[in-house]
Amino acid sequence: MYSRYQSLLNSDYERDQQEQEQISRSSYELYRYNHEPVSTNILRRDIPPILILLFFLFLIIIILSQILVIHSSRYGTNFSAMQKIQGELKQMDESMERLLSDNVLPIDKWRLLFHIQTYLNRFEYLFDLFNNENNHINKNFNQTIIQSHIKKFINKSNEILKQEHNNSYFINSIKHVQNRLEEMMDPNHNLSQEKQRKIYCNEQPNQLKGQILNENSTFPNISLYEIEMNYSNVRSGGGWSPKHCLARHRVAIIIPYRDRFEHLVTLLYYLHPILQRQELDYKIYVSEQVGNGTYNKAVLMNAAFIYASTEYDFQCFVFHDVDLIPEDDRNMYSCPIFPRHMSVAVNEMNYKLTYEELIGGVFNIRTEHFLTVNGYSNLYWGWGAEDDDLYYRLKEISLKVIRPPSSIARYRMLQHTKRTPSIWNKRAKLLYSAAKRYTWDGVSSARYNLTSAIAYPLFTHILVDVGVPPPGFT
Repeated sequence: MYSRYQSLLNSDYERDQQEQEQISRSSYELYRYNHEPVSTNILRRDIPPILILLFFLFLIIIILSQILVIHSSRYGTNFSAMQKIQGELKQMDESMERLLSDNVLPIDKWRLLFHIQTYLNRFEYLFDLFNNENNHINKNFNQTIIQSHIKKFINKSNEILKQEHNNSYFINSIKHVQNRLEEMMDPNHNLSQEKQRKIYCNEQPNQLKGQILNENSTFPNISLYEIEMNYSNVRSGGGWSPKHCLARHRVAIIIPYRDRFEHLVTLLYYLHPILQRQELDYKIYVSEQVGNGTYNKAVLMNAAFIYASTEYDFQCFVFHDVDLIPEDDRNMYSCPIFPRHMSVAVNEMNYKLTYEELIGGVFNIRTEHFLTVNGYSNLYWGWGAEDDDLYYRLKEISLKVIRPPSSIARYRMLQHTKRTPSIWNKRAKLLYSAAKRYTWDGVSSARYNLTSAIAYPLFTHILVDVGVPPPGFT
């Protein structure tokens, strides 16, 4: 019985040994399956490489199609816009070729005709003055009658002054008119004035105040009529010259203008006293474009230059944006030897010069230099780049642009809605040819109609019809 029991134990032990060997063998095979690399032969047999390549190609096509579907509208718009711009650039080339083929006078001949025309207009003005003087001599017998009327007006105004006690503004206005009338009645007034004008003014005016505005300054709410009453010494048309001396500089201020009446009033409020403290013989011209068509600032400035030149022998011209207010009266508006960029530091640009070619804003140039470069290009329809074009013209004839120190050449920009600039491709195309184009495109080829020219108390208003843009320049 013992032997039988021993045999059963041995059989159980052998069976356990066999089971353990089988388990270890299966675990080893599982380990090999998880850790040993599968033979590439099996892959080649199971998944052919061409199928893998086709799968990735198909995946790429799906991704690209989704991108095109999502952005199709934007891409389609940009593509059509690019096609439109390319067509307009081609039209620009054709329009410039037509302008060049027109009977445009060479710049030298045009300058000669321009000088002849301006001198003829000035002689005509002098002849009118001479005839008016002769008529004045024949009508001397009426002076006593005129003086009696003036005395009656002064007596009547004195009675009004006695009645007005609270309205200081009204009293000051009446007194100012009385002083002007009494000066008209003084026969020695003009003679003494002429004697004083024989002395030239100081090279450095002694009435300058320095900084008149800062970052915290606010602009006054004043009307144009109030400015006219405060500066009634300004001649009709916006002209003024010092009485105690002969001005060293004859300056024309040209302001291109459109729908900025509040800005114009503010600029006139600050500009007239600054120019008078600088003792300049100056006149202000406001050049406005007729209608609501595409804006052409360059044609407005060229037209104002031609008109002002026929009125007076100005030594230099200051082209002044209507929304820039000078902060310091030491920034001189006098005529420089070289072209002078005056608005070096503008608050809108953190009082820094953004790029070297910038001469826009306020720019002062002598008459002969403006004629040499043929003024501004007439081809910049829309906003921007006509000033940069002028810089390249000056650079072509080796005229250096000078700038005052940024500590005094400071300006405040009035708040306004920014205009949409013209397309950069068009501006870049014109700027690239600026140096070659100045001989036939400029003040000599300006096409416009002078609708009216009215002399207001503080400025001369010029209304200009610039026409419509040529094909490709819209």
